[in-house]
Formats: sequence, C-alpha cells, structure tokens
Amino acid sequence: MHVTVIGGGLAGMIAALRLAERGFAVDLYESTSRLGGKAGCNQHGSDFDEHGYHIFPMWCRNIWKLVDELGIAGHFADVEDFVQIERGEFPRNKTLTNLGSARYVFHNLFSGVLPVEEMALFFYSTLDLMSHRFSYRRFLDQTSVKGFVRGRIYRTERVVLQHQDLLLKGINVPSYAVSAMTMRNVLKYWFKYPLPMHRVLKGNLQQLWIEPIEKRMAALGVKIHLGQRLERIETAQGRVTAVHLNSTRHPVERAVVAIPWERLAAILDDDLYRAAPKLFAIRGLNSAAMAALNIYFRGVVPGMPKDHVNVIGGRYGLSFIDVGQWWPEYRGRTVLNAISSNFTALESVSEDVAVREMLDELFEFIPALRDVEIEKTDFQPHVDEPLFMNEVGAWQSRPGAKTELPNLYLAGDCCRNHIDLVSMEGAVSAGLLAAEAVRKDAGSSRPGGDPDSRRVAALAALAAMVLRPARSRRVEADC
Repeated sequence: MHVTVIGGGLAGMIAALRLAERGFAVDLYESTSRLGGKAGCNQHGSDFDEHGYHIFPMWCRNIWKLVDELGIAGHFADVEDFVQIERGEFPRNKTLTNLGSARYVFHNLFSGVLPVEEMALFFYSTLDLMSHRFSYRRFLDQTSVKGFVRGRIYRTERVVLQHQDLLLKGINVPSYAVSAMTMRNVLKYWFKYPLPMHRVLKGNLQQLWIEPIEKRMAALGVKIHLGQRLERIETAQGRVTAVHLNSTRHPVERAVVAIPWERLAAILDDDLYRAAPKLFAIRGLNSAAMAALNIYFRGVVPGMPKDHVNVIGGRYGLSFIDVGQWWPEYRGRTVLNAISSNFTALESVSEDVAVREMLDELFEFIPALRDVEIEKTDFQPHVDEPLFMNEVGAWQSRPGAKTELPNLYLAGDCCRNHIDLVSMEGAVSAGLLAAEAVRKDAGSSRPGGDPDSRRVAALAALAAMVLRPARSRRVEADC
C-alpha cells in the first residue's frame, strides 16, 4: 500500500515516519529546500538561523516518546526559570520558576512580578479556569481568556494584563482573542507535568531535532522529494485520484496533506467543493506573523539571563533566549534568538526599519546590549509563513484527520487534536492521528511500534470523540 504525504513540516514527517513503520510505502513531498517547516532552521554559512526559539514542555508526551526512540535525549537541557525584564530594572530581573509546580508557589508569590495579593489572584484565576468541566467546552470555545478573567469578581487589571502578556509571548495570540478552552487545556497539561518548566536544545533545531527524524524516515524507506509545491488536488468519483506538484501529475492511492491551512485554502476549487464541501470551513481560520530576529554579538553581554526572557511592557511583544549560553559553538559570546509576538505594526515596513525598531526596544530594556558590538543579524518576518491562531471559535472551523474523501487525510497544527494548541506537540499529534486514520482505513493489522493494540484502538476511539483534553493521558504515548 502506498501513501503520498504532502508537506515536510513536523506533522508530515511524523505521519510519514509512522506510516513507514506500519509497512506502507511512502513518498514525502516538500515545497522548500529542507524538511522541518516552521520547526526547522536555515543554514547560512556555518550558522543555523532558527525560525524562532522553540521550547519543549514536559507535557509534550508524544515528542518525548519519539526522543527516546531516536536516542537523542542528550540533545536537551532543562530550563526552570521564566525571567521578566521591565524598563529600568535590568539586571535586577524578576523570575518565575517552574510556574506550574505547587512546590514553587511560595517562591513565585514573592517573585515581585505582581504584588503578592495579585499574584495569588493570578494563580487562583488559572485554577478557576482549569476547574471548568468538559460539558462547558462549547461555552469556553466561544469565550476569550480576557473575557473569562474580566468576568470574575476577583479580577484586577494587572491580573488581566499578566494573562495577556504570558499568552502573547507563549502562543502568539492575545488574551482577548485566544479561546479560554485552549488556555484551560494548556494549563492542565503544564500543571500535570510541571518539572522542569520546559527544555531547550543544546544546539540548532535542524541538526539536533529534524535531521534525526529525517534519518529514521530514510532508513525506513521513505522517499523524500524537496522543492515540490502542491498546486492542485484532483478528484474523480468521490476520491482523490492525483496531486499536481510543480505542474506534474502524480497519481495517488492515499494522500496525507500536511501543509499550512492558508496554503491548502489557496488551492481549494470547484471540484473539491463538490467532493468535500466541509473542507472549506478552514477559510474561517486565521494566522498571524511571529517575526524572528537572531542577533550575533562579538562578545558576552554582562548580566544576560540564561533562561527564557520575557520583555514586559514593550511595543512588539519581544521575548528571547540567549543560545550563546546553551550551544557549545557560541560559548564566549551572546547570541540572542528573539521573537516578536506583536509584529502587526511592522509587517509593512522595510527590513532595516523592522530590525532597528526591534533592536531599539531591546536596547531600551537592556542597555548593556549597546556596549557589545553586533557582528550580524538575521531577520525573518515570516509574513509569508504565519502561525495558526487559536482564536475564539476556531475549533468549529478546524478539520480533523479524516475528510469527506475516503482517501484524503489532513495533518498540521491547525487540525483538531487533544493538544488544541499551535505547537510542536500539536503538529506531532496531528501527524500521528493522520497516520492512524490511514492505517485503520487501509485495514492494516500493524498498529506501529506499540505492541499493545488495545491502546491504539483507544486512540482511534478518542480521535472519533474529538479527543477531549481531560482524557489526553490515554493518548500521550500511545501513537
């Protein structure tokens, strides 16, 4: 049995990997010159410029299972602190430590991020949100986090703003737009797996994360084709008959499309509408650019925190990690991998202006940056590679792994899955669900690496029920 996978991002890679393990012949097509998509990075000379810094929370159970399978656990390092930098305070920074752990509640209450009484209200608001039962799901999907918190009698303006800042930096969606249901899910996962708060790679994402997956796929016989852009999905008699890549027609037996929703939406035509009208609901989704700026200094910036840093009160939603303190090749110098979560105001300006604005804001909060010479910068606006936004009401427009066409499947972090969050774990979970749907429809008796077929059957049942978060622990390592 043959499967054509379109899209070499993380979701497509995982679908191809698991299908190959199940005995399928797989061809994987990617439009760019490398695999990984938004979970990868581009090589320029000896440097790998990240698409944006990436964190790996401990609740990414499918990722950690894959890490163990690939034997790359040593590529990761624990991060416990989330440093908050305010104007005029550097290097006297405020730090939240292992935010989801009850063990660190006392420390975080007195961290100074908020007055003690308001920090207590902030923690209470997270518990309040997590306490809502599954039966409230539709209500929560139609309510924003900001609306939820503002509707509580205990709320204060600073508690609302703290939610706003953490969400904007964490998932690129402001609290007035993000679904309270999504936030509830994330909080539950983080409180269940709090230690450490997350992990980071000890080097670039491409070499330490994407390439090990690519090597495993190649060893399993997956044929990888780069520079192949999807232009059309051809249908006949209620099935997909072929895909058109770079003006070349490729007949398909079964197809998994794992490309960003906006690129899929761009090729939806009359034939697809007649065959799969529900697929057109993806036009109700939304994306936004999260720009990345990699800054290479010639020396070490004194007082620079090692952990995840959040700039409080800036114009462009900046946060960063100094990878110079994590990657051996950059020891002895500061290398900031920064992202702008509020990039809308700069989307139409030139690269020079955008870089200057972002640097000026960093200099404003961290004056010591001015004292060390910048060797070079790498700027990635990502206007053409936006991130899916978990907005209020988005769940109703998000597709599942299966479509109305019996041999067409979808994967990607916009697809419904138990993570319900644009993230690497969300992409991995979507790829796993697509692979399992193909396996089940094809009648394959090989459920993959897990010998317990009952657990795989439980996964399929959960997928059919739209994978409610409260039962996600049954899915974590079962794919």
